[in-house]
Amino acid sequence: MARPLPTIVFFAGAFADPSCFNRLAALFNDAGYPTVYATALSLNPSDPADITTAKDAQHAREKVLLPLVEDENKEVVVFTHSYGGVVGGAAAAGLSKSARKAEGKKGGGVIGLLYLVGNIVCEGETLLQAVGGAYPPFIKENNPSKGLAIIDPVMEILYNDVDISLKAEMEAGMIPNALAAFETPSGPPAWAEPEFNGRRTYLKTINDQCNPLFLQDMWLQKSAVEWETVDIQTSHCPFISRPAEVADICVGIFKRWAE
Repeated sequence: MARPLPTIVFFAGAFADPSCFNRLAALFNDAGYPTVYATALSLNPSDPADITTAKDAQHAREKVLLPLVEDENKEVVVFTHSYGGVVGGAAAAGLSKSARKAEGKKGGGVIGLLYLVGNIVCEGETLLQAVGGAYPPFIKENNPSKGLAIIDPVMEILYNDVDISLKAEMEAGMIPNALAAFETPSGPPAWAEPEFNGRRTYLKTINDQCNPLFLQDMWLQKSAVEWETVDIQTSHCPFISRPAEVADICVGIFKRWAE
């Protein structure tokens, strides 16, 4: 019997429902890869003051990663976008397949980390610190209410290479996010673990207006671990503008990790 292909677990960025990955997930499914969406508590919460980065990560770990790895014995690829890099990185800590095997644990584990312009933060660091300590002008704080934020203008910052016919859909998809998610510290990240040496890939979005290239390069250098990097000439959200290109790149990487 052929070995099952790994499950791809998507961690969306802030301000976005995980359904933003639907186009890309469908292409992964067509290639034989099951997909699962993690959710973040910080996405339009009823009480923004109750949100922390750690709670986002713990929620994803308990509700998504642990059931896949421990209960279903699945091999997993953690796929993160933007703020999803903070959540997915912390949620996957200690869950590499090689570490679990060394500990005598049966079943699955995380076999690789794919960051699509994912935010890289160190243990104890906040995302706000990682972007320089001040919010960029397109982050509208305390909007639409205290403790929440949105991005405006949406198209210029997130989707500057997306067909203009999708403008209404993209703007309608802007969901308020808790500011506390960006202002509370992260736990230990999986990417810092040696078990992921040779199993970290970072897709750099060269024309990104949200996380500019200089920030991406700074995060990679600061991480002090080795990443495979791939440059794509896109905006912040190529899973919307060029999903087939992203899928082709990723499937090639997944195949190597599953060998």
